[in-house]
Amino acid sequence: DGSSLRWESSHENFPHITVITDLDGTLLPPPHKKDGVLLHPKLSDGDAHEHLTQLVKNGGAVVGVTGGKLGLQQERFWDELPLNARIEGRVLLFCETGMVLYRSDQDGNPVEDESYGPFPGNTKRFLRQQTIDSIVAAARAGLKQWFTDLKANPSLLDEKHWLHAKCDQWSVEDAPVTNDPDMTPRIELRGPSEHQVVGVMIAGIPIQYGDKYLASNFKPFSDEISGQPTGRLCYDCVVPGLSKHLVLKYLLRTGALARGSAIALADSPHGNDVGLTEYHTDGMPFVSVCDKIKKVPKHLLDCHVGGNEVGSGAFLQQLVDNWQKAGGFHRTEANQDPLSLNTVQDLCEAAAKKVEEHEKLEATKA
Repeated sequence: DGSSLRWESSHENFPHITVITDLDGTLLPPPHKKDGVLLHPKLSDGDAHEHLTQLVKNGGAVVGVTGGKLGLQQERFWDELPLNARIEGRVLLFCETGMVLYRSDQDGNPVEDESYGPFPGNTKRFLRQQTIDSIVAAARAGLKQWFTDLKANPSLLDEKHWLHAKCDQWSVEDAPVTNDPDMTPRIELRGPSEHQVVGVMIAGIPIQYGDKYLASNFKPFSDEISGQPTGRLCYDCVVPGLSKHLVLKYLLRTGALARGSAIALADSPHGNDVGLTEYHTDGMPFVSVCDKIKKVPKHLLDCHVGGNEVGSGAFLQQLVDNWQKAGGFHRTEANQDPLSLNTVQDLCEAAAKKVEEHEKLEATKA
């Protein structure tokens, strides 16, 4: 009945705001190599941590939505948020593009809600084995071609990008099927088991090249999968209909989310985050932190901040500051929409200026 989803906040002075957010490219800094080791920074390594923590400490709620498995996301995201907020149920994590929901147990650890399914009737859908095999073969071909082209034309990426060192090997070898996040390139099967696969994630091709090297390869399976670039180096293939918008519908349907006191935050409104944009003008503004404004649909430009995790930090700072100055976004009979689109637009404008200042400073350092 959804009753267990209702926030149990003890902070009566601050009516809760809910932030529904993507993780990689939005809250979490990008992976990078140090001394030959690929590192996956945590939430606390980026600009968003301080302000997101402040929000939940004051009674706010955060819902993470990611295409990945729980794995690293527990250490990078879940464990980084205040323990009491997790235990109170004000932190939720939807993994595998919304196919799996994790809630907190009494100790603050994430536990899968096995009663949840994203489709009507709380059901799950899985890919056929023949389809999985075909996707893997097509993905391997696309990855080989990408690394071949990158080797021939290094200007496709910044000269310091760590993918250059991968060209010799992966322009000729098949990428492995593995869930090891330290392995790039890789092809990752997502789902409860090897026989229950809901999606295939391909890592190793930057988001700006994903469609070129993979989309055409997957056209023969368009009736069985839906493919989109995601994150910074990934491409997702999922069962038709699976989208982050199902997360929003579920939260609204179960009463865990109230329009007028929620915002969505993500970096790929043109890709796998498009589902989070559904209620932009209907009580749940979408804040874009996409690093390329030309990829932001026109109807979402009014809340564009840019800057990836830096932009998320700047926006959340504006949100928390505004929230505290106002003594909370109170819902009254006269104002049923306390976190209105106009309010969010103003916060985004201020945050975008902060991002611009940051980028100018970084350019000066360079």
